[in-house]
Amino acid sequence: MRCKDIERLIMASSDEELSPEEVKAVENHLVDCAQCTQLRDDLKKIWMDMKAIPKPVLPPELAEKTRQRCYAELKKRSEARKSALLTPPSPIPIYVWAVLAALTLLTMFITIPVINEIKLDESLTFKSAAVLTLIIQNAVMLFFAPILIRKYRSKKQNISGFPMNANAY
Repeated sequence: MRCKDIERLIMASSDEELSPEEVKAVENHLVDCAQCTQLRDDLKKIWMDMKAIPKPVLPPELAEKTRQRCYAELKKRSEARKSALLTPPSPIPIYVWAVLAALTLLTMFITIPVINEIKLDESLTFKSAAVLTLIIQNAVMLFFAPILIRKYRSKKQNISGFPMNANAY
């Protein structure tokens, strides 16, 4: 094996147990390679020194202060969710209603006089094609209106459906 492979195995031996074949390969390589032997010895020393370092102790006042802040943040978020559930959804903008009303009236004024002239056994005239186009256009408009309304409302809410508020977080 090459030194790179042995170095990888030496470093991996601290985290995981090597297979018997890998252990044998490392031992055989270390007999002939002073550089890899030095790496193994250095890593062993580092691991021993790291185990000897005492674990830090968290001061009780810091732990209590952190716990209180976490509880306060959880309470604030819980209250924000409750208030979001209690607030009514934002109204549909007036311009959406105006556009829907205008298109509906336009369609009625154009289609009602011409609709009686459409006969299934005759060829399609320009008037008939225009009426059918308006009917299809309004059907599509009525299909996409809720999607547009949801998109408008989602700009005022975060991904969870709660109102966006710069002070909430």
